[in-house]
Amino acid sequence: MQEDLSTRFVHTGQERDPATGALTPAVYRAVSFHQPDPFHARGFDYSRSGNPTRAALEDALATLEGGVRGFGFASGNQALTAALLLLQSGDHVLVTRDCQGGTQRLFRAVLERFGLHATYVDTHDMDQVERALRPATRALLIENYSNPFLHVTDVELLAEWAHAKNLLVMVDNTFLTPAGQTPLRLGADLVIHSATKMMAGHADVTAGVVTAREETWAAPLYTVQNATGGILSPDDSYQVLRGLHTLPLRLERAARGAAALAEWLSGQDEVAELFYPGLKSHPGHALARRSTRTFGAIVTLRLRRPASASAFVQALQLVQVGAGFGGTETTLSVAALHCHGALTDEERAARGITPAVMRFSVGLENPSDIIADVEHALAAARRAS
Repeated sequence: MQEDLSTRFVHTGQERDPATGALTPAVYRAVSFHQPDPFHARGFDYSRSGNPTRAALEDALATLEGGVRGFGFASGNQALTAALLLLQSGDHVLVTRDCQGGTQRLFRAVLERFGLHATYVDTHDMDQVERALRPATRALLIENYSNPFLHVTDVELLAEWAHAKNLLVMVDNTFLTPAGQTPLRLGADLVIHSATKMMAGHADVTAGVVTAREETWAAPLYTVQNATGGILSPDDSYQVLRGLHTLPLRLERAARGAAALAEWLSGQDEVAELFYPGLKSHPGHALARRSTRTFGAIVTLRLRRPASASAFVQALQLVQVGAGFGGTETTLSVAALHCHGALTDEERAARGITPAVMRFSVGLENPSDIIADVEHALAAARRAS
């Protein structure tokens, strides 16, 4: 029987406990586990190496993503770090240019000191990707959709090309989530999420996850997880698993609101540029329609008058301003200060990220209420300029 997407998400990870009949996984906070016969049947022994609550989440991820094993980490950046630690000193990585600021900071502040280098390319431009290939290139890291300008990458096309070059293919799928796209089924080797965002969905947990398509990468990834110890706690594992059960419904509602906001913004004089894959004017619209289940909950704009940015932000009343996204409430990030504050001034300038670039994460409110709030803020920006 072919199950509906929401049905799969509700029931995955919610297996009945044979001892109690409970439909909700227990939270096991134990550090150590008794082993009656450790010489023959080890099972769980130490919570860093394996925990039943975390295992329930990791198994659910593997099922939903179409992989063999999932792994829970303490944050999205820790998950990304673990995936990149599968590489060696001297290796080179091709990375989506328009990626979250923390990725670029990770390379610049940490990984480059150990000989792991990145070149940032527009992964939606196949010619540019091919020109950036080096003899030392060992991996391709795609962010889809990209952050904050929402470029759409053809994951299937790039995965086929990369595997022909013997490259490891990693996809940061935080914006789309496994309800919006499953990159492992498109040929990626690893899929990474900041589960802090839409996956957990309530802005009350910090978490990261990685799922591997084949055991070739799952086994060394477990070694990294166990050796470095940046694991997801039992309580946070439970929170993420709970969020997975409602993810398709939340994503559908948020994407509907994002589409309404984007359509309205497209007619506003104070908006110089608008980025949302659901708009037919977006260059990646056709690919997004063909390769994803959603246009997502993120809408990015560039104000026409940068000097009015402060007035615009201060005038918002319903929309909350700050870092992060993917919760039940609509939030706004000033890209230069929040999601890309980790970049240097030069790095932001090279990517076109100015104080006028604003990234909305649309929540579950009535879209007309959000539009009214943004309309009020645009009017304040107009007066200020």
